Amino acid sequence: MNCSKLDPFLKISSFTIIIFGIGVLISSQDLQGQEIPIQDIKKIRNLNKTIVESEDLLAKYPHNEFIPTIMFQLSELYVKRAALKYQKEMMIYEEALKKYDEGHIENEPTVPRILLSEAISICYKILDRYKDVAFRDKVLYRIAICHLEEGNKEKAKEYFEQLITDSNNSQFLEESHFRLGEYYFEQQIYEKAIDYYNRLLKSWRSPYFNMAIYKLGWSYYNIGSFSEAISTFIYLIEDINQAETDEFANREADLRNEAIEYVAICFAEYGGAQRARSFLSERKDQDYTIQILINLADLYQERSFYNYAIEALNVILDFYPNNANAPKYQKKIVENYNMAGDKENEHQAKAQLMSKYGPGSKWFSVIEDEEIKNEVLDTVDEFLFTLGTEAQAQAQETNLEVHYQLAIDRYSSFLRQFPNSKKSGKVLFYLAECLYEIKKYDEAAETYYELFSNYPDSEFRELAAYHRILAYYQGLKIHNKPDPSFLSLSNFLGKNENAVDTIKVINSIQARFLQASNDFYTIFPGSPKQPEVLMKYAETLYGLAEYRLGKEVYQTIINSYPSDGYLPKAYTMIAQSAFKEGKFEEAEGWFQKLSLFFPDSARYVEKAKKMIASSRFKVAESFLEQGDTARAAEEYEKVTRISDDPAIAERALFEAAKQYENIGRKEKAITLYEAMLHRYPESKLVDESLFKAGVLCEELEDWNRAAINYLSLYNNDPSSKFASKSLYNAAKCYENLDSYEQARTYYNEYTKRYFHDPDRYMEAAFRKGEVAYNLGNYNIALHDFQFVVRSYYRFVEQGMTAENYVPANAQFLIGEILFKLFQQIKLVPPFEQNLRRKKLKFENVLKAFTEAAKFKVADWATASSYKIGATFEEFANAFLESPRPKNLSVEAIVNYNAKLQKTILPFKEKALAAYQANVQQAFKNKIENTWITESKKRMEVLTIELGLDYEEVGQSSGSY
Repeated sequence: MNCSKLDPFLKISSFTIIIFGIGVLISSQDLQGQEIPIQDIKKIRNLNKTIVESEDLLAKYPHNEFIPTIMFQLSELYVKRAALKYQKEMMIYEEALKKYDEGHIENEPTVPRILLSEAISICYKILDRYKDVAFRDKVLYRIAICHLEEGNKEKAKEYFEQLITDSNNSQFLEESHFRLGEYYFEQQIYEKAIDYYNRLLKSWRSPYFNMAIYKLGWSYYNIGSFSEAISTFIYLIEDINQAETDEFANREADLRNEAIEYVAICFAEYGGAQRARSFLSERKDQDYTIQILINLADLYQERSFYNYAIEALNVILDFYPNNANAPKYQKKIVENYNMAGDKENEHQAKAQLMSKYGPGSKWFSVIEDEEIKNEVLDTVDEFLFTLGTEAQAQAQETNLEVHYQLAIDRYSSFLRQFPNSKKSGKVLFYLAECLYEIKKYDEAAETYYELFSNYPDSEFRELAAYHRILAYYQGLKIHNKPDPSFLSLSNFLGKNENAVDTIKVINSIQARFLQASNDFYTIFPGSPKQPEVLMKYAETLYGLAEYRLGKEVYQTIINSYPSDGYLPKAYTMIAQSAFKEGKFEEAEGWFQKLSLFFPDSARYVEKAKKMIASSRFKVAESFLEQGDTARAAEEYEKVTRISDDPAIAERALFEAAKQYENIGRKEKAITLYEAMLHRYPESKLVDESLFKAGVLCEELEDWNRAAINYLSLYNNDPSSKFASKSLYNAAKCYENLDSYEQARTYYNEYTKRYFHDPDRYMEAAFRKGEVAYNLGNYNIALHDFQFVVRSYYRFVEQGMTAENYVPANAQFLIGEILFKLFQQIKLVPPFEQNLRRKKLKFENVLKAFTEAAKFKVADWATASSYKIGATFEEFANAFLESPRPKNLSVEAIVNYNAKLQKTILPFKEKALAAYQANVQQAFKNKIENTWITESKKRMEVLTIELGLDYEEVGQSSGSY
């Protein structure tokens, strides 16, 4: 029908109604559409109705001037319908997926896709039929967006490019530039992405401005243009900083934080902390500068590049010496040194923190925030304490007075600066312990006294009181010069506060010892140390001829600690005290009690004037005391044959074996030790007896018998304190017997059961691998050696102390095995395939030896460095030994060999560099061994081969 023939009113109102209806559905919407709630049935029906009316109208009036508009609006309706359909399908999908996850349906549902073909098709028709339509750019935009939403990025790119050509609309142009930039960014065509992102920088008001800068920075980063990337990210950060409203600033906060993070990443790839220092030195006043440096330090720390992290932190402290968080950055320096295992610099960094930021420092006087200052005080408190404990630990390891004195100085400094710290009591105790170790017993005793007197809640209070006694006791051994005086001892044994006993003592130290002993008894009546303290207390009184007081102390032991091991001696000494006093009947009564209550305590009975009937056991003991070890051994052996008491007999058997061992009769001792298991299998002495038997068999090189004894012990009681070492020794014995499979079996058993001793654990695992290695079972050995290295790092992660010599050796042997496999690959046809295999093994060998060198064990570091050079030489030799092409002329062979020499030249140069570095490092560390000698030999050979000046090479390596 020709629209021009219609009634004008009908013509206008028909189109107006349709257009108005469409407008109602899509009013206040952008060109991408807006979601309509699926539950709104009325709107959905209206949408479908409007689509049908629009389609009918297009059919009735195909040539009307409003047709392009109706077609475009219909495309928008198609988009909206497709979105609603997609939304509904997604709801169905999500419900099905939930049922699938819960196991209610068998097959996983398929993810729906939005289908916009209707909208795309009608937009194509608009462009095809109405080439000069006024809103052509809107149609192009709709096609591009639809293709993009359908996932057809290539088509979307085509129409965004066309939109740039055909449109003057800044909004369309900006989005097209950004979409194309994103397209090329995803395709990793960064140069084109950079071009499109740059076009968006002409207007900072563009909504894509900051995101374009952000992606531009990433594009520069991805092509390695770190300087441009840094400048771009900085530009973005500064632009975001100029945001006019809090709302804008909040919206861009994440983008700004990421830009700061990526600037740090760029610096990590491009010059590190020093490049950052140079670039940011004129931007110190910018708030982002410190954030970038913090991120850079954190990034290096996460990557375990601790020295680089420290450099970044030092830049922060150089830039901002009075920053409120400066102590925290210094503390991070300490942490990085700690993680790097650099104890010396860690201690220096701690000392710097205390001096630069602690009480009395310029920083401390400038900072007004009390909370921050208190945090620093806590840190200084912590560092002073740990420096003291570390010095003390080092002193305990080295037993050097200078280290104890360092700990004493640090503990004393702590107590001066933090007298009210919660750690003060503990520090006092540690200080006293250090004074004790360097034999300043009097000072130690006074410090112990200060602790238990002034810190009633200290966990060390009772121990301090006990150690005070020990300090005076040790002091008496050194300062035993007579200087008689009198001690007025109040409240003896806590019996009478008003009573005073006057005691004549050798010197003032002995007086303080007696007072300390009495104090301990009265203040800590329930201490398990009481019997020991009371015995020393009583012995001293006995030695001073204070028999009455001594008997009271011994009587206290008998009454209060009836099951203690000191009881026989207490009975003996109370009897002897009575005898000394001339109270013979009393003394005899105590001796009778001794023989009645302690018939098996032979040595006490022997000392008690032999008033208890003697036994062969006591006779043997007397022989032993007289130094007649052989007779003692014979008597002990007789006891084992005649005694009906298993407790005495098993002890006699053990003593007999022990004494035969002492006089060198090892075979006899072994026989008796072995008899313990058979005669007294329940005895607590079985394990020790079998262990001693094994040790003696080893001394006689009777490896099989030794192994049998060790394994008998292990099988009898795997939890015995001797069991782990016995199992390990048994494996060694089988190794000495060349019974390698049995040796591996028991080394393996050791690694499965005992983890308490990291060094022996790794040694067992290593020896298992070494057995396989020596037998030529390289695959098994490789697995075992890798297990050793993993075990070492596991122990270290768990905070257990483990020596690194064995894992370094294991890592080296890993390299040796890989080197052997590397040597086996020859460069023969198929040449390319073998060359690839050779290269792969080459890289594995270099990595293995490099890891071995990282352990910094001189033997294996120098060996690994030498082998790295040898690996390069092996690769070069493989080329030289490879077969030459057949049927070549003499001239061609010469040319071929010349090219081959050029190919292997870098390998030989690298080999020379490796040998040279090995020799140089050895010279620096004063190391000389076979590997260094061999490195020097190879240096000489390669220097001649490469036509270099050997003297210059030798001087540069430090070998002259």
